[in-house]
Amino acid sequence: MRACPKCKTNEYNNRSFVLMINECGHSLCKNCVENLFVRNSGPCPTCGRTLKKNDFWRQMFDDPLIEKENHFRKKLRQVYNLREDDFPSLREYNDYLERFEQLVWNLANDENVEETQLEVKRFASERLDVIERNRKRLGPDEIWVQSCLDDERRFRERLTMDIESQELTNASGPGAKGADARAIIEELKTSDLPAEVILDRQRKRQIEANLLEKEQEAKRKKTRVHDKKHQEVTTFGPLRKSGQPFVYHPVDLVLNGPALPEMFDLEACGYLRHMRPSTTAQVAGGFPTETGCYRALVESRSDLLVF
Repeated sequence: MRACPKCKTNEYNNRSFVLMINECGHSLCKNCVENLFVRNSGPCPTCGRTLKKNDFWRQMFDDPLIEKENHFRKKLRQVYNLREDDFPSLREYNDYLERFEQLVWNLANDENVEETQLEVKRFASERLDVIERNRKRLGPDEIWVQSCLDDERRFRERLTMDIESQELTNASGPGAKGADARAIIEELKTSDLPAEVILDRQRKRQIEANLLEKEQEAKRKKTRVHDKKHQEVTTFGPLRKSGQPFVYHPVDLVLNGPALPEMFDLEACGYLRHMRPSTTAQVAGGFPTETGCYRALVESRSDLLVF
């Protein structure tokens, strides 16, 4: 949870809590910045560095070091804006990028700050013409964004022309379709949404309208069929039934195999011929030959048929 190191206010006890940060990398809430830097300048409560109120910005990242590094990276990009075609070789361009990262590291971690600032000033004075020229040029990312915007504009123009031509084709039956086409054209001209989103939304509306129309048509057709059958069946004479009435007979499904014989029928069925006879002690204990045979039949039936 974010908290101010000065007044100990956090996001939990203050809904309007806003955390600010400066180049020193120490965070303060907006209220503390307003109170401590009421004269536009003052010392940092943590490190004592003289800060200005106008130099504070809203902290976006939870880690102050990342916020500080991002700030210096944007600041140095205004000076170190050279491109690959400004160097005679790729090796020199890579050395330039590596040196830029080292300068960002020095400023973000307070290492050799004075020497780094002098080097930045010297670099800006030596390449002032190249820096000003590159500020007016579009970078690779900006060129890509511009190309995407151009493609979007051309797509909207082509889509507008197609819709207008379709509207002229359907001019013989003006009505809801013509009004929808005109509404789409106006929305494409005035809305900031992508054209794909507007068209997808219109397609969904058209699909829903078609489904509703089909559902209503099916209901009307079903009603007509029901009325027709009712008219055919309606009669003033006695009803006549032909054929025998249906009688339900339950189906006997053998799911677990054939039924087992009774224990007393095992000897008559010949099952005991393959069993070893029980001794006198086993019979006295309640385990005759039939019991062992019946148990073997139950287990074999369970293994084969019972799931």
